[in-house]
Amino acid sequence: MTIKVGLIGCGLMGSLHARTLHTLPGVKVAAVHNRTREKAEALAAEVGATVYDSYEALLEQDLDAVWVATPDHLHVEASKAVLESGKHLFLEKALATSVADGAEIVAAGARHPELKAMVAYPLRFSPVYRAMKEALSRADAGEPIQAWSMRTHFLDPNQRVYDKYRDHYYDTPNWYFDDVTAKGPIFSHGSHDYDLLTWMCGEVESVFAYGGTYLLPPGSVADAFTVSLRFANGGIGQVSTPWVTRVEYDITGVATEKLTAVNNNGELLVKDDDGPQRTTSFADNDMWVRLNSHFIECIREDKQPLISLADGLRVIAVSEAAYRSLKERREVAVDYSALRSAVQNGV
Repeated sequence: MTIKVGLIGCGLMGSLHARTLHTLPGVKVAAVHNRTREKAEALAAEVGATVYDSYEALLEQDLDAVWVATPDHLHVEASKAVLESGKHLFLEKALATSVADGAEIVAAGARHPELKAMVAYPLRFSPVYRAMKEALSRADAGEPIQAWSMRTHFLDPNQRVYDKYRDHYYDTPNWYFDDVTAKGPIFSHGSHDYDLLTWMCGEVESVFAYGGTYLLPPGSVADAFTVSLRFANGGIGQVSTPWVTRVEYDITGVATEKLTAVNNNGELLVKDDDGPQRTTSFADNDMWVRLNSHFIECIREDKQPLISLADGLRVIAVSEAAYRSLKERREVAVDYSALRSAVQNGV
């Protein structure tokens, strides 16, 4: 059975997903739409799709699923329309740029439980993080005590940016730097880490953030930050994914009662009390193929995706609390009430 896919948004991430899907057996990228038709035409020629001038026209086509990869602040209407049209939804992160908007998407998903819907957090599909999760899930690991994630990056609106995860250069979209629509790395980029640490350590209860605008022009988003987390189980954590570091490096770790697991730039280090430190290197990172393949598999085999819309809203609740903490300079409790209401009522 061939899965026919549509794509709304042909920019950086939309193009990445379309090219990845184009390589998967039994998948046909059949329809694409973008606000700028030239981008849609270029991508369509590459993957053999038909261009549509509106997402409404695209949704009228015979498609099984639609990938929404528009700018984050434009997710709501398109995502709801995909679900209302009876098509499975793959939604690029972040779910939305506010809890209120995200709750609308979750409620739409709740009204259509027969459809698959997933938010694209690729770190959960990275081999090193999956191995890390496996170590932390051992029956003898104990409760998480402290966690940290620092994935450094450098973004400048005036120059092309190197993407270490995809090994290429790209032009940064202007909306990334708009504090009104994007809210900066503390919201969107950091949401990867909030999701990752929630997956490994449980729900975040409250946050406290420091940060500011240092290299970007005044009035831009905060380009450097650090967020302290308190988990519901009493453990603590820290997230920092700044845009000001020219040296790019990832280090993510979790210390539980009985062991410590650390991703040191693609090398997994695990140590418990019963033996020497174990080191495993991961040279290849095929998380984009794994991410997209997983959703296709969920459609084919009627399985629930690893990352639900509710998971995406849970992350946005942390992102919104972190953003508020940065602006208000105080500890902020994470409010999950909109999540509970959206899931229970579907309204």
